[in-house]
Amino acid sequence: MKKFYLFYSVFSVMFLSTVYFFTLVQGSQQRSLILYYELASEAYESKDMTPFIKYQSVAYNHLDSTILGDYQMESYQVIAYDNGVYKNQFVIYVLPVGNVDYAQSVNDPNDQTGITLYEDQTSEIILDTYQDEIYEGKALSFGIDSLGFYYYHTFIEADTSLNLSLYDYHGELIFSKIIEFDYINYSPDAGQMELGYTRTELEDLLDLNNYVRATLIKNITIFLVLDIFLGATIVFIVKKKKH
Repeated sequence: MKKFYLFYSVFSVMFLSTVYFFTLVQGSQQRSLILYYELASEAYESKDMTPFIKYQSVAYNHLDSTILGDYQMESYQVIAYDNGVYKNQFVIYVLPVGNVDYAQSVNDPNDQTGITLYEDQTSEIILDTYQDEIYEGKALSFGIDSLGFYYYHTFIEADTSLNLSLYDYHGELIFSKIIEFDYINYSPDAGQMELGYTRTELEDLLDLNNYVRATLIKNITIFLVLDIFLGATIVFIVKKKKH
C-alpha cells in the first residue's frame, strides 16, 4: 500500500497542477477578451481611441483626427511585435457620430463598406477591401454592431504618402485624404513614440488575481473532493479484496 500511496500522491499533485494551470490560462484568456470589449465600449462612448490602441500596441503615434458628416475617423501609426520583429502598421478607426446604416450580420450581402488605400505617388495598392479575397463576403460595418466602430489595419514598410478613401454601407464615399506616414525603425529605448501599456499597467487592468480567484477556488475544491473520494474508494476496494 505504501507504493500505492506514493504513486497516488504524485498523481494527485500533478493533476492538481494541471487544473491550476489550465484555470489560470482559461481565466486569463477570458479576462483579456472581456477587457478588450470594455475598452472598446469606453472608446465608443468617449470617442477617444487612446486606451484601446494602447492595449493592442507596443507603441503608437496619432496621425489624424477628422469628423465628417456622421463619422469620426482616427488614424494611427502603430508598432506591432510580430515574430520577434517590430513592424509599422497603419490603423484607421471609423466611429459613427450620427445615425448610420450598418450590417447587423457579418454575412450581410448588402454591405458595401470598404477602404481603398494606395501610395499616392506610384498608385501602388496597399489595401483594397474590394479586391482582396480575405474580405470577400464579409460585412465590414458589422463592427459597429459588435464594438460600436470598425477599423482597418495594414503593415507599412517605408515612408509613404497614403491616399485613403473610405466608403459606407451603401458604397458612398465618406472620407478621402492623403496622410503622410513616416516609417520608424523602432527601438524601445529611443523615445520615438507614445508607449502602449506596460506589463504592470496591463496586470492592473486585467486584475487576474481577483478575476480568477473564485474560479480557481471552485475548481481546486471540486478536484480535492473528487480526489479524496476516489483515493478512499480505491483503498477501500483494495482492503476489502485482501480480506
